[in-house]
Amino acid sequence: MTEHPKDPHAGSTTGGQKTGSNKTGLYHLEHLPLFLSRQEPEFAAIFEAVDALPIDDTHCHVITDQDAITTPKRYLERISLAGMPMAAYFPKGVYTEWLNGDEARRHDLNRMYDIQGKVDAVTGDISQGIFIKFLVKEMAQFLGCEATLDAVIEARNDRGKNYWAYVNSLFRDVNYENIMLETGYHEDRGGEAISRFEEAILPCRSNRISRIEEIQREFFHLDISFDEFEQRYIKRLHETLDGNGNFGKKSYGMKSYLLPFIGLIRPLHDRNPAKVSWEALRGSFSKLPDMDRESAAEITKDLRRYTFTLALEECLKRDMPMQIHAGDGEAPDVVLRNQDPFFLEEVVRFDRDNMMRMPKIIPLHAGYPSVGKAAWLSHLYPNCYFELSIMTPHVHQNLYQRYMQVMEVVPLSKILFASDAYHIPELYWLAGRWGKRYLAKALTDYVVGGSLSVEEAIEAARMILYKNNRKVYGLDK
Repeated sequence: MTEHPKDPHAGSTTGGQKTGSNKTGLYHLEHLPLFLSRQEPEFAAIFEAVDALPIDDTHCHVITDQDAITTPKRYLERISLAGMPMAAYFPKGVYTEWLNGDEARRHDLNRMYDIQGKVDAVTGDISQGIFIKFLVKEMAQFLGCEATLDAVIEARNDRGKNYWAYVNSLFRDVNYENIMLETGYHEDRGGEAISRFEEAILPCRSNRISRIEEIQREFFHLDISFDEFEQRYIKRLHETLDGNGNFGKKSYGMKSYLLPFIGLIRPLHDRNPAKVSWEALRGSFSKLPDMDRESAAEITKDLRRYTFTLALEECLKRDMPMQIHAGDGEAPDVVLRNQDPFFLEEVVRFDRDNMMRMPKIIPLHAGYPSVGKAAWLSHLYPNCYFELSIMTPHVHQNLYQRYMQVMEVVPLSKILFASDAYHIPELYWLAGRWGKRYLAKALTDYVVGGSLSVEEAIEAARMILYKNNRKVYGLDK
């Protein structure tokens, strides 16, 4: 492993904001938004203690260097969930060609598809979101520049000349110690990009989570018998969970993306319906790209239920968690109405032989916007956990109320901090910065109301920010 890049800004103070590496990394109260700096006197003590704590991110993704140097519009597109489906608004391959084309080709494509007009419309709306306006102010403080998007991107591009050092400074500023890196989304850059990112964020440790769909993608296109597929799939599961099958390293758990495609997941142990589904897939594989999303999902529904069940059985044997995509969105590829957290109840139960076997299940993205349902599912079933990603950081100042909503029903020992960071490294940083800030505010309310002592509040923050993650994944063993 090569030596970590030196950060020329490490240990410096820019614009009054400490950006260097330190174990406390405190944000001084005078740098908080005004309404927070005028909180009850208990807030100052709780915030200072919470801000000094390390963070484990229980669900997140690789950052590549393709956004090291960017433009304001491209940055808005890459950081926003609303900008993710941009390519789907044009014929297949057209948007990528436009992004990478020369001036003449871009002109021709604009004339045919009004690409620039659509990009301007989407990013124009994104720029008017409070999330972006708040982000600009926070980043301007960190980068020591004027609080405008253009100035922030200019300052960021300057730091992007040594991009991995900049990424590392973001991680150190909010004190990440562990991430559970879901490797199924790597922007088609594979294991090399994953390893480069893991090296860049040291001393933060990376622990990989494998995605079921990444394994399926290896086999679904093959013209082989169902028996052979089943054997290959199970072998790969074992390699991924017990060996080095996750891009050269072991896995600490798995993740499924099944819910948004089929809705209610009923585990399937009977291989016969899966075999029928496999044969249907063989007969229609070449047609799938032209099918609508629901018709395509219907063909593989029983096959994917079966492969999911096999994977969950393996996780149960090893006491490994299964993360499952819930809430969130990522339109237009997925069906939003399918993502209700209550559709996971049969998975959480995992009944067989008239007994609930209850594997470790982590519904992702706080079930957002159905936060209450995800929280209640975690309240009712002891093997179901609640994680905070996407809501953290995208909900920003309303995180305070959302954290209150979660903590009113979910045991503190079952809440897992997470970001679901993707594309843009500042999402990791914002999740850490805002997550600690508004968690401290919510815990202060419980202290002022008499529900918690100060010591209990700070211990709650320890559990949520890192202790629960280490326990559920066995990182301290």
